[in-house]
Amino acid sequence: MKITSRILSVALGASLFAFLPACEQRSETATETETEELNTRNHEVAEETENEMGEADHEVHQFSEWVNEKTAAAETATEAEWREVKAEYNRRTADLDARSNTWDEKTKREWEQVKNGWNETENKVQARLRNLGDNDRKN
Repeated sequence: MKITSRILSVALGASLFAFLPACEQRSETATETETEELNTRNHEVAEETENEMGEADHEVHQFSEWVNEKTAAAETATEAEWREVKAEYNRRTADLDARSNTWDEKTKREWEQVKNGWNETENKVQARLRNLGDNDRKN
């Protein structure tokens, strides 16, 4: 009986010794797979963020071009035309402002520059329209 129990102990020890490396190998493989999946997800998130930033830059650039176009035409805009342009500006800025919290700092700075340029133009147009109204009242 003593011999049988020794043989069983040795057999049990040998089988544990044989199976432990296999378990360890599966654990490493699972960890490597999980790491690869995590890296893939991180890469995808980074690409999405980059695409969003690229899209934001594009939207701000497009809006900047629109502002430049309307600024050039502002010198000759009637009061009714200016009201329409202002309404469109307000609609578009509200849409872009709502999404600006996800933009990078560079895009936010460019956005502020576009809005500041618009404010200068708006002040000039309002002064011009006021002067036209004053001149009409005098005549």
